[in-house]
Amino acid sequence: MNWLAHAYLSKANIEFRVGNILPDLVSITELRKFTPPFQEGIVCHKAIDAFTDSHPIVRNSVGRMPANYKRYGGILTDVFYDHFLAKNWATYSSIGLHDFSRHFYRDLDRIEREVPEDILSKFKRLFEHNIFETYQEVAGVNIALQRIDLRLRRPANLGAATLVLLENYDLYEAEFAVFFAQLRKHIAPYLLQP
Repeated sequence: MNWLAHAYLSKANIEFRVGNILPDLVSITELRKFTPPFQEGIVCHKAIDAFTDSHPIVRNSVGRMPANYKRYGGILTDVFYDHFLAKNWATYSSIGLHDFSRHFYRDLDRIEREVPEDILSKFKRLFEHNIFETYQEVAGVNIALQRIDLRLRRPANLGAATLVLLENYDLYEAEFAVFFAQLRKHIAPYLLQP
């Protein structure tokens, strides 16, 4: 799952939510430096990724990628799934996506002493570009994939992969709905711990 799903599948505190995204941004060595409230989120992130990467529905979604995107199938599927989460946000949350995003951004100020500046700036860019809300539209998915492509050693034109999404839209959406219900159930114990 991508960042929106990790933020959503979190306890309400900012440390947990940031911790649930950190493994995508820093090395294992750097992760060990964070305090216990962040560690809870880091553990949850790893549980989400392990469940996702081994799930047959996700493997099916990834397997649908054409040959030129096979290597990036997991990344693309994660972003596609975040699109469906954002698009159907009201199904999963009583708090609007706009408010959820704003609260996350506002709460970052509370932890700026605990998170290295370079990592904090990545989180702030996420919200400057309004990533969570732009995921609601396929055009936003395209922009997100273009940004990911810029971080690759060899660009792979990931933005064009939105065509794969559009060609199989209903199928991806149906797979996401079934998978996400199972993921939420699997992750629930991580969110109930004191």
